Amino acid sequence: MALRPHELRRILLDLIGWRHSPELVAGLGEHDWRILDAMAAQHRLQPILHAHGERELVNLAIPRFIREGWRKAHRASGIRALAKRKVLLETNGLLASRGIRAVALKGAWAAWHAYAAPAERPMRDVDLLVGEERALDAFKLLLAQGYRQEEASARTPERSLAHDKHLPPLLAPDGVRLELHMRLWERSEAIGWPMPADESAAMLARAAPTGDDPVTYLSAEDRLVHAVVHGAYSNRLNGGPVTLLDIAAIVRLGGVDWPSFWQRAESGGWARGAGLLFHLADRYCRRGLLAETGCTLTIAPEVWVNAPELLLQDLEARKAVGMVAGVTNRLREDGLRGAAIAALDRMRGKDRGIHREGVSEGPSESFARWAARRLGESASALSSGEVRAVARGTNRLGEWLDGGR
Repeated sequence: MALRPHELRRILLDLIGWRHSPELVAGLGEHDWRILDAMAAQHRLQPILHAHGERELVNLAIPRFIREGWRKAHRASGIRALAKRKVLLETNGLLASRGIRAVALKGAWAAWHAYAAPAERPMRDVDLLVGEERALDAFKLLLAQGYRQEEASARTPERSLAHDKHLPPLLAPDGVRLELHMRLWERSEAIGWPMPADESAAMLARAAPTGDDPVTYLSAEDRLVHAVVHGAYSNRLNGGPVTLLDIAAIVRLGGVDWPSFWQRAESGGWARGAGLLFHLADRYCRRGLLAETGCTLTIAPEVWVNAPELLLQDLEARKAVGMVAGVTNRLREDGLRGAAIAALDRMRGKDRGIHREGVSEGPSESFARWAARRLGESASALSSGEVRAVARGTNRLGEWLDGGR
């Protein structure tokens, strides 16, 4: 009998960590393995599962075709890591030549300094923090050097500067995606729910190179703060288990003053998010992490139970989940009128991409066609039981996180 998706999610989370035994996968049939593998692929977990298969999972009865798929994913991830590293070094050099200080974020550090091999930490893109004062200079410099805007954006770069976390994504000449960040996380008014106060300028000032690496990175404590705020507050866990693996790696490498960290968390209003992610990282990635961090926070049962569903939600449905969560949240806070306004804002195309730097052409599809497509997507989202369930979990998590302020 095939296992249910929520059962497979918990098995997958156990496979990436330390809670695995032959009994864990004993009841999985071929259909179960294919669904589990699809989840792993979507959340960029196949390379780390291959590495675990070579080290910790050798005694598990994992089908040969699954192991072979993980091996190929690991190899492909290693090749992509080299391509992204090349773009990171080239871009960092270009910016430095014009006196623009850039700090590489998240995977750009983790892949080369925290994991056993860069292939184990896949990156979707290269993220660089350049600060608000130099972001437009950096953007224009890269355009002049052959980088191009990936797709039309909702705002011009100038308007994006004041509103967004990063400027419109760019593609390097060899096709690698890159984002220039003005700040490390979204402003509350931009994302639609409370966010911690911006610390980007101070964190940028504290950044420094690691060893003989020419690239500048956040300090150990600031890396952890960024991972916590991004994973819990920006993403409400939809960034997936990679966030937990990154946190486990940062804690393992040390360099964090834990009394200072928790004092900062309490004053910044993000202690609950840190506690939740540390509990999850201890449970699924690294035994003993809670004790090492000095975390004494307890997690609400409804948040804890729902966490696997949020961590391993269908990424293709994230926009739909966000739409439903936003509308239902407005319904609770502002009544039917507020919910209708939120829904109409999404439906009428106020965020539709129309700006592309250096390109005079308009949108790729007519407004009528776009509106019809958006209406169909929204109707499908509202009718999906799974989307509604994840949206409810997202809102419950948000309510719990915001209760710590």
